[in-house]
Amino acid sequence: MAITRNQSHFIIMTVIYDELADFVMGGGNASRNANELIEEICETPFDQVDPYIKRSVALTMQHYGDIVAAFQPLLVNWKWERLPLLTQAILLMSYADFYYVEKVDKKIVINTAVDLAKKYIEEKQAKFINAILDGVLK
Repeated sequence: MAITRNQSHFIIMTVIYDELADFVMGGGNASRNANELIEEICETPFDQVDPYIKRSVALTMQHYGDIVAAFQPLLVNWKWERLPLLTQAILLMSYADFYYVEKVDKKIVINTAVDLAKKYIEEKQAKFINAILDGVLK
């Protein structure tokens, strides 16, 4: 069964969120690796998972520090660590998708992020995500 791009974004967001939550709850140690999470969520062996999903998760986690550093100047009166983990996951995924995974139009990346935010978190966070991404994606 083919996975749509929207389903892929949901899977990527979920894996990144789980990685963040696992790291925070584990006191800085992740207990599972992303490949296991991807297999579990996709319900398929890792070698059969859509390469876009694998590449997106890997590049997001590989560039985590650089991505967070790019957001810091825009987080006026906020600290990255205080943002809800799902907001962090959406921002990380969006930034990585734009800069590292594939060249996608800024409007499409922001629209995807806002759609995910509206579906899974509160409206206020969706507006925040829109504003932050608009400032960081150039």
